[in-house]
Amino acid sequence: MNKKILIVDKVHKDLVAKIAKRGLSCEVNPTIDYQTFMEMKDDVFGLFIRNRFKIDKALLDAKKNLRFIVRIGSGLENIDVAYAEKLGVRCISTPEGNSQSVAEHCLGFLICALKHFPIAHDDVLRGEWLREKNKGLEIGSRTIGIIGYGNTGSAFAKLLQPFGCKIYVYDKFNFGFEEDYVEEVPLHTLLEKCDVLSVHINYLPENFHFINNELLKVVKKPFIFLNTSRGGVVDTTDLLKYIKNGKIQFACLDVLEYEDAHLQLLPKNYWPPVLEELVHMENVLVTPHIAGQTFEAEKRHVEVAVDKLCKIFGF
Repeated sequence: MNKKILIVDKVHKDLVAKIAKRGLSCEVNPTIDYQTFMEMKDDVFGLFIRNRFKIDKALLDAKKNLRFIVRIGSGLENIDVAYAEKLGVRCISTPEGNSQSVAEHCLGFLICALKHFPIAHDDVLRGEWLREKNKGLEIGSRTIGIIGYGNTGSAFAKLLQPFGCKIYVYDKFNFGFEEDYVEEVPLHTLLEKCDVLSVHINYLPENFHFINNELLKVVKKPFIFLNTSRGGVVDTTDLLKYIKNGKIQFACLDVLEYEDAHLQLLPKNYWPPVLEELVHMENVLVTPHIAGQTFEAEKRHVEVAVDKLCKIFGF
């Protein structure tokens, strides 16, 4: 069978050339939906996807010639990985591709929060020149707590290292880190000592509302909160509670739990009251799930994906 590769989402242009170089045929259809793919001829050997549609049991059963799925990005939540691998379909993601981009976004968030950029800007727009009110803090004076020390968590720590700040890390699945500029600690220790809490965990069912009232109340000091992972790992209602009571001094969010399966936010007229209140708070900065969206990352995702496929299939 001719090994046909189907690309159903926007990817860097280099991917088609790299696939062709390895003697594989390639079809690009960035508007295809679930039902159309289901009804297509079963001749697809490999699939490249972001969040175009879910890969569930029914679809996998219909595509018996499928041998790999590449999810461009860091999450596999739209793929039934367990069932796919049971059928012999390899599931690959490319978190290495945008780890640097996300780390830089986190650093930008942190500087904005410590230096009061958004608040100071709004003050000036009102004609207020408040130098004392907007006096900032240096990164080196802060203790940073990183939950999740995978590709993005470790990239963020590497960027922070030259500032001389204390960096505590916790990862449920990984341990024994070699970097001498981080200290691996239990979660409760990290929460008790941090001035900044940055979340870098995958969205899994077990991580739904991982950041909630029970966890946040363990944090001892007023702190800055950063989330560039997935919106569903944070209970927004509990987050808002801690912002309003002053425990969270500043929240920087690139993701929200009200995003849909395509990582798009609900239309504004469907926003729940908690979201409406959250985004209008002076000490909340929200970006539209763009931390990993850079031109460099787009190209790197392709390089990572092709390299992994070559190692697995020998293309």
